[in-house]
Amino acid sequence: MTMLEILYQKKKVRLRVVQLTAYKQMKIVETHGKNGHTYYLFCYKSHFINVKKTAAVHLHSFLARALREGFTFSTDHVLTNIFLQSKTAYPLITNNQMVDKLKKQFSATERLYILAMFDNYIQPQKIQTLCKESFYQYRRNGQLKKAFQIVLHYHNALPSDSFANDMLQHTDFQKYRTLYADIEQLAAGWSDPLYLENYIFDHHFPHSFIKPLFDQYGIEERAFDQILLYYCQHDSLQDKLSLDQLPFAAYADKIQVSFWSELLPSHRFTRELMEQLLSLGAYDAILDYFLQTKEQPIELDLLDQAAPHVSADFLAKRYQQILPLITSLYEDHHQLDQLLKQLVKKLLSSTALSDLLACIDHNELPTVQKLRKIKQLTDNPDQQFVLGEIYYELGQYDKAIACFEWEMELAPDDTSPIQYLYKSHLANGDKEKAQTYQQLLATLPSS
Repeated sequence: MTMLEILYQKKKVRLRVVQLTAYKQMKIVETHGKNGHTYYLFCYKSHFINVKKTAAVHLHSFLARALREGFTFSTDHVLTNIFLQSKTAYPLITNNQMVDKLKKQFSATERLYILAMFDNYIQPQKIQTLCKESFYQYRRNGQLKKAFQIVLHYHNALPSDSFANDMLQHTDFQKYRTLYADIEQLAAGWSDPLYLENYIFDHHFPHSFIKPLFDQYGIEERAFDQILLYYCQHDSLQDKLSLDQLPFAAYADKIQVSFWSELLPSHRFTRELMEQLLSLGAYDAILDYFLQTKEQPIELDLLDQAAPHVSADFLAKRYQQILPLITSLYEDHHQLDQLLKQLVKKLLSSTALSDLLACIDHNELPTVQKLRKIKQLTDNPDQQFVLGEIYYELGQYDKAIACFEWEMELAPDDTSPIQYLYKSHLANGDKEKAQTYQQLLATLPSS
């Protein structure tokens, strides 16, 4: 469960994260407090703006539209974790404090655009008054383009506002309406990034605009937005970007593995992506992809690098798919047997021998023969030394120790089981017991 802290009345309050919503430039985190209250955390581009305690979401507010039309991710989603990786406590400030803060950080156009996004908390008439002040000031100064942009962006945040709608249709702004109607020309110079970003979002990410938008995010140092855009639009971006263009440098390998593991099932196979996953140690994700893909041949050199390092937990859950897959792919029996041996070492401690053999018993590989031998000798008290040797070779040191201890009791003068007990305990990480058998060996005559 993801948590965050806010500063409220000089006290830190821990809140449970419910979801993250990304809508245009705004990221909105819904959280719940212990008392059942709902708080929304608002971030604009890469800037934290405010936290708002929220009793209700008004039907026609920007917040309602964002929650309805934005990209939403659960509390445990990798993008939520990436976005909230900072341990900062976020301050809840008053509306007046927020207005003062915005004046210091943003131009008049962006300041009004951001305030319009808080119409769930500020009376729209108050925001409209601020809009009129800036609009008429620019207009009186003959700065008609800036006046037009004020109401244009304000309208994007509050499309039902009557003042913005009236001013956008005024004859003074016909030239700018014509300019903005030619979206291709506007995009060629990327002359109004804020408007273009809104246009791209509202028109469901036209293919030709996605890479320029990604580049604009880079110019504005909006690393999370680049990662978010790639996640949501990777079909359009993966052929236009190398993976090192994604701004993951600030994030831990674990975060990157989670990102690619989440995205991999819907991502077209690329050699670069697999090599990236290998470098991050995402072996389970690679094996999972190979198990699911039916569209193309599996590259054995990638499988060679990933399969030996797959986690024991993943292997135990998927061995009934993994073992038949690898035995069907390799023509080189020696190479196959070496890989199979590594996997069997991980499986024997958690998987029944009969279940393992059921997957691979049709092969005559040395490792398979050893497994059959184990099954044959398990209940034979006269063959415990041979059984112990097989267990030792397959890395089952506890089972090997039990066999050699039995054999040592039957033949106390034979140094061979003692030597194996020394090696088995050493391999098992028990240096103290290994030393005991080493000392015992020193007291016995050589056989």
